[in-house]
Amino acid sequence: ITRTWIVYNKPDEPSYEHAGFLMSLGLHKHLAVLAATDVFRYLAQEHDPTTVGILLGMAAAHRGTMDPAMSKMLYLHIPARHPPSFPELELSSLLQSAALMAVGLLYQGSAHRLTTEILLAEIGRKPGSDSSLDREGYALAAGVALGLVTLGRGKDAWGLADLQIEDRLRHYMCGGSETSDVSLWVYLIFDDQNQTGGQVMEGSIVNLDVTAPGATLALALMFMKTNDHVVAARLAIPDTHFALEYVRPDFILLRLIARSLILWDSVQATEEWIQSQVPDIIRQAVVQAKGSDAGADVTPDLDMEALTQAHVNILAGACLSIGLRYAGTANAEAQTLLQHYALYFMKEVTLTIHGYLISRACCWQKSQAASGTSPNDRRVDRGTLETCLDVAVLSLSVVMAGTGHLETLRLLRYLRQRNDTDIVYGNHMAVSLAIGFLFLGGGSLTFSTSNGAVAALLISLYPRFPTSPNDHRCHLQAFRHLYVLATEARCVQTMDVDTGLLVYAPLEMTLHETSLHCETTFSRVSPCILPERSALKRVRVCGPRYWSQDMQFLLSETKPWWEHGETGDPFNGGVLYVKRKVGARSYADDPIGSRSLLSRALQRVLVDENADFTIRDQSKVDELVGAFSSDPSLLAFAHLFCSSSFRGEFQDFCLLALFECVSMDKPALLQASIFISFFCTIQRCCFQTYIGLYTSVEALINRVSLAYCGAAGHDPALQGPSLIQRTFLVSLAKRMDDILTHWKCRRFEDREQLGPPPELISYLSSHTWPRESGSSEDIQRLMFACYVSWEGVPQPALVTKALLEIQQSIPDWSKQDRNSLLPMLASLLPGTPPRTLLQITYCLPLL
Repeated sequence: ITRTWIVYNKPDEPSYEHAGFLMSLGLHKHLAVLAATDVFRYLAQEHDPTTVGILLGMAAAHRGTMDPAMSKMLYLHIPARHPPSFPELELSSLLQSAALMAVGLLYQGSAHRLTTEILLAEIGRKPGSDSSLDREGYALAAGVALGLVTLGRGKDAWGLADLQIEDRLRHYMCGGSETSDVSLWVYLIFDDQNQTGGQVMEGSIVNLDVTAPGATLALALMFMKTNDHVVAARLAIPDTHFALEYVRPDFILLRLIARSLILWDSVQATEEWIQSQVPDIIRQAVVQAKGSDAGADVTPDLDMEALTQAHVNILAGACLSIGLRYAGTANAEAQTLLQHYALYFMKEVTLTIHGYLISRACCWQKSQAASGTSPNDRRVDRGTLETCLDVAVLSLSVVMAGTGHLETLRLLRYLRQRNDTDIVYGNHMAVSLAIGFLFLGGGSLTFSTSNGAVAALLISLYPRFPTSPNDHRCHLQAFRHLYVLATEARCVQTMDVDTGLLVYAPLEMTLHETSLHCETTFSRVSPCILPERSALKRVRVCGPRYWSQDMQFLLSETKPWWEHGETGDPFNGGVLYVKRKVGARSYADDPIGSRSLLSRALQRVLVDENADFTIRDQSKVDELVGAFSSDPSLLAFAHLFCSSSFRGEFQDFCLLALFECVSMDKPALLQASIFISFFCTIQRCCFQTYIGLYTSVEALINRVSLAYCGAAGHDPALQGPSLIQRTFLVSLAKRMDDILTHWKCRRFEDREQLGPPPELISYLSSHTWPRESGSSEDIQRLMFACYVSWEGVPQPALVTKALLEIQQSIPDWSKQDRNSLLPMLASLLPGTPPRTLLQITYCLPLL
């Protein structure tokens, strides 16, 4: 996508659609091609959605780069950071929240000191006028941006040690005076404490309803995966009735999520881990509440509403923690557990609706006056349960992202079809988002669990859902789209290298050993989602129908998944080429393997040396070949060369060669015409009807081919069975020897004492080729050329040189026996066959 294409698709009037389009381009890093003038033209339209899309899109495209030009543009949309002499700008709360989040994306993981100080101060900023911002959303954006800047750095960022970030964030979460335990100079520089003019007078006390969510998530992102138990203790769930009075139930959910992100390695997809997050006082209260439904007594001074609210929020927070921990893994245990709690929240919602209807029908006023309490007092309100249900199904879809899991889809479809008037816009949005995650990228994408990916998912899944499409008070809805930054294309498909078609193939995957589990091996059928690169140790193509491939991977903790077109990608952008074994059908054509079993049974019959194969029906030939392979070239060979148009020996030879190749998994021999070449060479020499210049060359090629095929069956360096059956090689060599022997017999009258042909003596003595003319003489010259090639006769100059050395070593060599000269002749003419050396000894006296 080029700059020109983006600019020329700009509409005449700004719209929400084009604003979302620009943000999507930025999330896919395409907006980086825009020039500063192009960005200015978009911002000059003063259309808030377009500006939000540009700010977030440009920041996502330049994520982690700390680009100075981008930084200036973003801080221009944060009036709190303008100098006193700067002209006053009327900017909506949406733009300011988006600018803060964009700053976090631009400086992600950098631990930039000035940016950290600014964002830390913005979390607790006081309202400066009566037209105050949506302060909850503004403070949340500042807190999450601060977490992105210090993402996973923990206490390793030495340049930030004097800022006392932990203490100040804890102050924003727990409250108190703003000058109690934090250095004063930070406030003098970065907090506008002297701002007046508004009617909201908060004084020096921190408004926890505004600052707690952002501070909690900032602390979680800063210490993500550090397993720092000291910091995690500051996010502990209240375990006394007194402490529960000072923490909102939805803040308990955020605290549990933050604590789980810090203690990353301790999160487990088990019922025991979830129950271990529930304090004893809450567990006991829930047990008493269940007993009260059965008629048991309840402690009268317990605030059952607060305890049950805290209980369901703890369960929802544990579900989201598991969802983030196992994002994109399709873990079966996590899926079963999260589906169980989704059904649990659905049951609670149903009981709440049922209790509400009964209370209206039976007029609880009289019974309440008599007993002093109501069964509904121990029920959680409908809105909280719907939020917990949405969190559970979103967590489930994050774990199963890209898999299209059928049971999860059924659950989401049921939730989507509900038409209850109490279900608000945010509930429908959460269910739709979960369905999108389940089929992410059409099944080709899934989520990563890297630091940046988990942070993006946490921002997208923030468990405070809007009540209407225009509700941005607590969370800017554009942030829901940041899940794109957490996606990875880890889908792999297998393609048949011969046909170019996508096929099913079983893949065996092995994961590295970790502190939580030993080395694990499991199997899936392609197309499927692979594990993360940091966890993947081995991928092997297994099964009886495809040739095995084995890919080993080194342990990599930080490297992301291979990008499309990246050098060294072992999966070729998501396509793994496989080679199907001849004699086996694809899983799409033969799911249960019945045709493959038939082909293997036929193979055992065909390899029998005593088998009498006399099939003549063309349809049966095509059917049997199709049982072995669907290769078009083999089917075409069967149709052309094994048809009734060829009769006799050639058709029989083609049939046997065809089934030799397909049954023994050697189709390349037939495609390269190896067998046909052997047959034609023998026929030409036998009938002596071929007039041309290639007979001797083909004889030499066949001799070399036979020598190689014979060596492949005996040389340990050449692994695997012989390309061609040994019996065929022996018979082929015997047939060629018979033809040449018959030709030599016709050249001699005494056939019992068969010596070298006359042409050989003339060839070695005169160093020239026979020059007789006539058709019969031409055939004789061709047959002699075939003889020289087949027998491996050396060049005449080498023979003459060898004769001179023999004369120098043995002066009376002519009186010696011919057989006594063979050892010396073999050393002088290496590589010459023994029988050819014997023929040369006959010629030595005549040279």
